Amino acid sequence: MATVCTLAIGTFLVVAPVASGDAPDAGDDSHAGTVDEIIEHLRADPILVQPSMAMGDSARAHDVLTDAAAGVDVPVYVVLAEVPADLTDAERPAEQAAALFRDALGDGLYYVDFPDGPSYSHGWGDGLEDFTGRAANDAVLSAEANASGEYPMASSLLEAVYTVRSAEQPGAALPESVVEEYANQSWAIRPETGSARTDATAGRWVAVIATTSGIVVAGLIVTLVVARTAPLPRRDDHAPIPADARVHAQRIVDAARRRLAELPAATLTDPQAESATRAIEAADRAMSTGDDLDAVGAQVLGRVAHRELNRRTDPDSKPYRPCFVNPAHGEAHDTVRVGGSSIDAPVCRSCAQQRDPGPFLSVRSGRRGWKPYVETSTVWARTGFGALVGDLADQVLDDRVTRP
Repeated sequence: MATVCTLAIGTFLVVAPVASGDAPDAGDDSHAGTVDEIIEHLRADPILVQPSMAMGDSARAHDVLTDAAAGVDVPVYVVLAEVPADLTDAERPAEQAAALFRDALGDGLYYVDFPDGPSYSHGWGDGLEDFTGRAANDAVLSAEANASGEYPMASSLLEAVYTVRSAEQPGAALPESVVEEYANQSWAIRPETGSARTDATAGRWVAVIATTSGIVVAGLIVTLVVARTAPLPRRDDHAPIPADARVHAQRIVDAARRRLAELPAATLTDPQAESATRAIEAADRAMSTGDDLDAVGAQVLGRVAHRELNRRTDPDSKPYRPCFVNPAHGEAHDTVRVGGSSIDAPVCRSCAQQRDPGPFLSVRSGRRGWKPYVETSTVWARTGFGALVGDLADQVLDDRVTRP
């Protein structure tokens, strides 16, 4: 079994094909700036770690990846680095780089991740016929759902390590003990970024939920009405959208897209596959706007797609519902009475444990400073980012058609 190394880092970048053997000096990594240079490094040492902006511990990241690959019987290449100079203008450079690496180095498991785009993983050759990204993705979602903090987001290293470990038994889920072992490391979750969370002028408006028609919440038929009634007592905090929300959304959606593409053609008309297809289409529409709230919505839609793909083989699993207070918190696991309403709303475990759940995910709003998302005139406010509805993808697609 692989041994987990402790790595205390902020944001780091790794270019790393994983295999056994002694690593060259970490200083050599800085010279691999093109596809050919990376390939030459990987021939000598399949682990290449490139720090970014002087952050991170390259040598320790190298050890973590080496240990993770110890039980894998095929060549493994994990590439987390700056985009090679000759691919800076390429569409989906990680995918193109993986194909070029494979052409030069042969079959194996390839995982490539660059800072400003989606990661890419694929297994070529004997022993990897059943490999998909599902096990690693499920592990990442689990780690994020159980992590502390307002915006838990898996680090590039955690995603890479889960991908490598999943190659030990391609097609099988990672054991819970393995998922937890890595998720508990100090390097597993990226440090939170964004502006300070205090704003003395920020008011809080809430969603008033009335029992009329249209939306199912906790077994009741209700509808969400965003009301500009008297605000609740003001809070001095708010929850801004993470700066890297769009990059994170792209990664989640692209991973779902790859899983969908791996399905046999005859299964694409299955209800769950069709639901996943609609969710991916809606996420693509949302990401095309460049709007921050739309980026968060795309994350939710990507997770909806993943859950629907999981439900093909696990029909008893529930559809994905995000935390109503802040969908960036992850999946809802409980319900709480939201201030000013008469109905309990789905929230994450962290919000459920608070006496006064919040603050709501917020956006900048001119002189007022911050506005809770439930006050905006968006499909996300109407649906609670899908926490309050079972047809989020359809509503988003309809909204994109009717929006002036």
